[in-house]
Amino acid sequence: MGHSLEQSSTEGVKQQTEHSEFTRTATVDPVPDVAIVEGGLLISTEGLSNTTGLKLASDGHTVLIPQPTDHEGDCLNWSSTRKHLVLATVAWGALTADFVGAIGSAPLLLQSMEWGHSLDKTNQPNNIVVLLLGLFGVVWVPMASYWGRAPVLFWTEVGAFCFTLGTALSPNYETFFAMRALSAVFLTASQTVALAFLKDMFFFHERARKIGLWACVYICSPYIGPLLGNFVVGKTHKWEDAYWMGTGVVAIQVILVVFFIDETWFNRTVSSAYQPPRSQSFGARMMRVTGLWQIGQDKSYFTSFKSAYHALIVIILQPHFALVCISYFLSFMWAIGINITTAIIFGTPKTFGGYGYDNIALGWLHFSPIVGVIIAEVFGHYFNDFLARQYIRRHQGVFEPEVRLWPIYIAGIFAIPGIVKVGQAIQRHLHVMAAAVGWGMYGLGVMLGSVALTAYSLDSFPMAPAEVAAWLNLARTIGGFAVGYFQQPWGKKTGYDVSFGIQAGIVTISILPILVVHKYGHSMRLATSKKFQNGL
Repeated sequence: MGHSLEQSSTEGVKQQTEHSEFTRTATVDPVPDVAIVEGGLLISTEGLSNTTGLKLASDGHTVLIPQPTDHEGDCLNWSSTRKHLVLATVAWGALTADFVGAIGSAPLLLQSMEWGHSLDKTNQPNNIVVLLLGLFGVVWVPMASYWGRAPVLFWTEVGAFCFTLGTALSPNYETFFAMRALSAVFLTASQTVALAFLKDMFFFHERARKIGLWACVYICSPYIGPLLGNFVVGKTHKWEDAYWMGTGVVAIQVILVVFFIDETWFNRTVSSAYQPPRSQSFGARMMRVTGLWQIGQDKSYFTSFKSAYHALIVIILQPHFALVCISYFLSFMWAIGINITTAIIFGTPKTFGGYGYDNIALGWLHFSPIVGVIIAEVFGHYFNDFLARQYIRRHQGVFEPEVRLWPIYIAGIFAIPGIVKVGQAIQRHLHVMAAAVGWGMYGLGVMLGSVALTAYSLDSFPMAPAEVAAWLNLARTIGGFAVGYFQQPWGKKTGYDVSFGIQAGIVTISILPILVVHKYGHSMRLATSKKFQNGL
């Protein structure tokens, strides 16, 4: 599990299944031996003298990894339309979690007035939501390995819908608190399981672009929620309406899952002759979506319960991935802090030192980070592939994951001054455009960094995509949870120019672990591979 690429991960699964009734020679070796080099993969045929038997992409020189089989259940063979409908579904699922989680800032004042609580107490359920969105991703993810991707996504979305509906119907603060917390417990699964779908469906050379599309929706969602929530509350003046909108967003996700999701896990160590049949009828697909089909299969076809949770622990103990998570923790946590501060400062009346924005104006303000994220996606969509192609061309067709890390330095160029600009604008009460531009710059940097870190992590642990997503999601949210408690008092005490300046310094420090991984990642991955080959 610790090796950097498909090779060792495939070997690990082979070892797990070698004593089961499924033990057969794979019909197609997922990663041919000729494509395996030390610490990397041979992606282009320019480094091969003999390509006989290899399946190539339509360009005629890119080696397809994994090599697809001819089995009807192999999702690598699905049409582009079907794959992208699944991509759209899991991307919408990732959006629902932070959309519903972040929407709580919009109706906060109305709830405080209705229940007679302070803003801090009224906001406590929203802080707990951020924490639970991170923690329970780690709980749900192993289930995607030992039960299947589709049923985990389906049943958690059903649960999320029920509790989000309960939030909108809550008659008092105590019920609201409970419903908010329970909705977060189920919403977070879609954030983490999504990467497993992407890894299963798309070939190695396609993944960075698909992760970028998914991440664009994912990273925008904490801003889209307050944006639309403020619009709704500003027009209806009812806090419940924001959560009715959230309920509708989750309901759409349940519908998308029913119409488009199928089980994408395909055990490539099992020959096509012994693969369980997967009828494409609606009824058969729903058996897979609800998990009944998975329960009926031999237990060795999926990862065991013990191995699934063991893998989760093993991955975070690998130094190169731990450093990535530390970097993400230090750089992303301030996104939630900026969300909190801008909502309070710009919503505070002018007589008390704020900008006096109403809900509608606050909603428009959230467009700035969304614009930054979209710009980053358009740039990264092509730049990430450009970097990979250049590296492969210069290294005789060989690819190594560390090439994915270069955009992080570009991300810092935007994110660091962006945070400084926001702090200066708030402290000096500059024109709103100053804060909006700074916020947009930070959003751009966060998006570039998120795609780079996610792509690197998935390339390093391709057989554990959901586990990778769970830890990255926890690193992102655990910091945001903490910031929610000290961001505002900190800014008031020291001045927002000072507090945001320190935050910019911490984002700068977050680049240091990436420098270490960039320089020593290759040797770290090889050391991890040897350790697990020796059974340690």
